[in-house]
Amino acid sequence: MNFKKALFFLMSILIYSSVSHSDDYFNRITMASDGRIARFAHSPVTVYVPTPSVPEGMSQAYVDDVEYALDQWSGIAEGQLKFNHIDSEEANIRISWTSSLPSGEADPLGEASLVQFDSGGFYVNVSILMRGIPSTATSIHNEIRSILLHELGHAIGLWGHSRDPNDVMYFRTKASYPTRKDKETLLKLLSFAPGSTFHENAIAELKSDISDTPRVSHLHFWLGSVYADIGDDNKAINELMYALKLDPSLLKAADRLARIFQKEGMYQKAIAYYSRAANQEASPSLFGIIGMLYFQQKEYDKAVDYLQRAYSMDKNFTTYKNNALTAYHLWASELIKNGKPDNAISVLTHALKLFPSRVIYYDLGTAYDSKKQYEKAIENYKMALDAEPSFLPAKQDIATCMNNLGAEQIQDKHWQTSIELCNQALEWDPNCWQAKKNLEIANLELGQEKQDSGMWDDAIKYYNIVVEMNPNNIDALVGLGDSFYEKGMYSDSIEHYQSALNIDPKLQYAIDGVAFIKRLLIVNKVKIVALFIILPMLLCIIVIVLYRYLRHRRLANNRLIQPQQ
Repeated sequence: MNFKKALFFLMSILIYSSVSHSDDYFNRITMASDGRIARFAHSPVTVYVPTPSVPEGMSQAYVDDVEYALDQWSGIAEGQLKFNHIDSEEANIRISWTSSLPSGEADPLGEASLVQFDSGGFYVNVSILMRGIPSTATSIHNEIRSILLHELGHAIGLWGHSRDPNDVMYFRTKASYPTRKDKETLLKLLSFAPGSTFHENAIAELKSDISDTPRVSHLHFWLGSVYADIGDDNKAINELMYALKLDPSLLKAADRLARIFQKEGMYQKAIAYYSRAANQEASPSLFGIIGMLYFQQKEYDKAVDYLQRAYSMDKNFTTYKNNALTAYHLWASELIKNGKPDNAISVLTHALKLFPSRVIYYDLGTAYDSKKQYEKAIENYKMALDAEPSFLPAKQDIATCMNNLGAEQIQDKHWQTSIELCNQALEWDPNCWQAKKNLEIANLELGQEKQDSGMWDDAIKYYNIVVEMNPNNIDALVGLGDSFYEKGMYSDSIEHYQSALNIDPKLQYAIDGVAFIKRLLIVNKVKIVALFIILPMLLCIIVIVLYRYLRHRRLANNRLIQPQQ
């Protein structure tokens, strides 16, 4: 199953201000990335840009805005950073056009979120707020370009803000192109390997900002995250708890706390603490935090219960829904892995009633697939594709199920049905090697069946299909040699036997076949030569005999005539 197991640890970048006049602001670029360089190690960086939901004729202007921002950053990177557009949500940077930002935090115009995988990899979601009526007005798109420049700056690794209002990476920037300081900072960033640590820089800058604006929850969250990264859990807990006190809906702070609690074995203490608070005054943020604590302990049944309660109280905050979907996905995956697909189907069927989505349909397909109920698996994979037509894993898994159905038909010796199913599998995934192999097997078996029935032309047709798929299939080449021999097409027969021998020079059957046909051809040639020699002689003898017969008869007639004279 190709769906990546990710912990949605969202590091959203909002905007705060101050002023500086240094050559760069490198000391500030790890403030929101745990004090570490968080950039892509490769170039080009892949980017997915969906078409925004705007009236026809307007969408290209928004796509051009993204292109403009990407060109600006690659233009100052001195060849070290390039971008490549791909039509897949597996891209490194994924643009989304939204009417509300996914974090549910303050109301910035854009947001970049770092989504980290358990394996250590990551991708970046860049959400751009679509405010008001869609327009092609220059003023609107100048603003969008400034927002994109800023958020894409975060996406390429500048996880902090400049203090200079002229810089692209300044709080609520209005810059239309990167400044010299933006360039110097980017080049310095690119000179360090991903994961390089600058904890002291980040802590110093965050403390400075907090001294100016002490009640900004995200600054305390970022500072707590840096402390957590260096292993100072006590300071991390203090900062994260204070961030949640300032903003109880800051789920990413609760998530970071949950991971610390997991390490320290303090889960039950944390759940008890938040449960008491929820009993005093129920709120979606508290339910969301409790849900994430259970999520971290892999108690998925309790996690989805609390996350669903949180979402039912605040449907505008889609993070609750997304986290519930992730919990359902991991819950079902664990059940399938443990050999309990029926339980997984029950869980997912319930989830589907609450959150019909590509994730749930795909997981249902996987559950039915594990039970070898391939038709039902295909049905759910197709539903996943209806929700997200570009979702490649669903197409690949449909192909796998089609191939498995074809394999069952091969076992039952229903060759033609197997061929049809394997061909359908290759329509869904042209690279499905299992379907290619089974298609080869079914055509070979069908060719042998036709050969055994004396249907030489049909046998040749199926054997040729096999050879076209795999020129090194010795059985098909020998079958062609046999079939052409039976049709009396000896040269073609020898050609295919010889092709088999080119692959396996010790193949005795082909050696014998070539030798036999060559002897047969020699015998036939001798017969033809003999025929050409004997036939004239025979004709001569016939002529002589006929001549003598006619002469004898004429003489006899003459004798009969003489007495009458």
